Amino acid sequence: MKLGKKIIFINSLIIVFLAAVIAVAATVAGTRVMRSNIRNTLVDTVSSRAAVIAAGKGIVPDDFDYNLNGVYLGVYLSDGSLKNGSFPGEVDLPIRKGIISTVRVGGAQYYVYDFAISLEGRSDIYLRGMAAASYDFWYAAMILVAVFAGVLAAVGVVLNIVSVKRAVKPIEKMRREVQEITDTKDITKRLSAVETDDELACLADDYNLMLDGLEGSLRNQERFTSDVAHELRTPLTVILSESEYALTDAKEVREKDESLEAILRQAGRLKAITESLLEFTRFKNRIKIGLAPVDISAVTEELLGDYVFPASVSCQSEIEEGVTVLADVTLYERVLLNLVDNAVKYGKEGGHVTVTVKREGNGAALVVRDDGVGMSEEALEHAFDRFYREDPSRSGKPGLGLGLSLVREIVRLFGAKIGIDSAAGEGTAVTVTFEALSPPQASNAAV
Repeated sequence: MKLGKKIIFINSLIIVFLAAVIAVAATVAGTRVMRSNIRNTLVDTVSSRAAVIAAGKGIVPDDFDYNLNGVYLGVYLSDGSLKNGSFPGEVDLPIRKGIISTVRVGGAQYYVYDFAISLEGRSDIYLRGMAAASYDFWYAAMILVAVFAGVLAAVGVVLNIVSVKRAVKPIEKMRREVQEITDTKDITKRLSAVETDDELACLADDYNLMLDGLEGSLRNQERFTSDVAHELRTPLTVILSESEYALTDAKEVREKDESLEAILRQAGRLKAITESLLEFTRFKNRIKIGLAPVDISAVTEELLGDYVFPASVSCQSEIEEGVTVLADVTLYERVLLNLVDNAVKYGKEGGHVTVTVKREGNGAALVVRDDGVGMSEEALEHAFDRFYREDPSRSGKPGLGLGLSLVREIVRLFGAKIGIDSAAGEGTAVTVTFEALSPPQASNAAV
């Protein structure tokens, strides 16, 4: 059963049930009210007419009305015999002073109430009243209530069907569109906008966002596959051509040695590409790692002290003491080495590399800056893309284009952020921002 039909069925049952409950409750309450009214009328009528007889010292006036307010009245002597009165039939019921009894006369039910009239110096006499326990009027009213409840239930069911169909219509439309995307496998399609400001519109927007992410992931995967193929094709082509040359055309040992050296260089490049890809994938697929307090001030000073800078590049450091964050020492060193390598690689003759570690608000920042060739706006947009290199002429040491991509994945595992500021011909600054500091006393053991 479809969702819309289920909702209509369930809501209709609820409406009918509520209508039945209302009708039954009204009937029960009305019956009790009517019974109470009849009994009260009976007692009040008998009591008031008994007062008239008592005022006449037991003498019943000639104009005494024995049928008043729907109550039949009769005067009984102390021996229980009827003296005067009018009843709808013979009543075989002994006198029961002050008690309302129920009796059937001629197939109909009546309430009977006996009131004792005390006479001075004489035996008591009794005034009996009988009132029919008839609910004809109330039964008619109950029928009207039941009819009204039924009409109300029918109207409720109709409104329920209309409203549910209207509410389910955009859901059915979404289902058809999702089915179409699934059948055609065209993830460029999107769900139509829902013209409501409710959870359904949010669901459509979220689904479209999911499709955006999926499309982006597939595009990245396609581009990644193409980039890997492109990176592998060059060394493989060189290896094949040099192998063929060495086997068929090379006549001298020197020529064969040169071919073998070319093959060795390209094999080394293939190994570097493969290792970098494996390392990148390892970090890319990890959700989190174990973090511990790390004094990045001490780690940075130690690493810069061991780093061998080219004679044409000078290094300056601006490091605050005791800056401690949650990280992994080995991975932090990998981040710093990659950033420093890039700063040196893309620096200029006589240039400077500046490494800064500082507290920043409630967190800390690592900044690696160079005054080298910088990056264009287009290159800046793709700085973290895998295998992206703006121009091999930027440096005499072309890399694989995986360094910053790897750094970004490690920074993500730290729960930190990374950003780049650069301008062509002015240099580049890469900033890693840690959002929170860690207690410094815990870092000594970690470092």
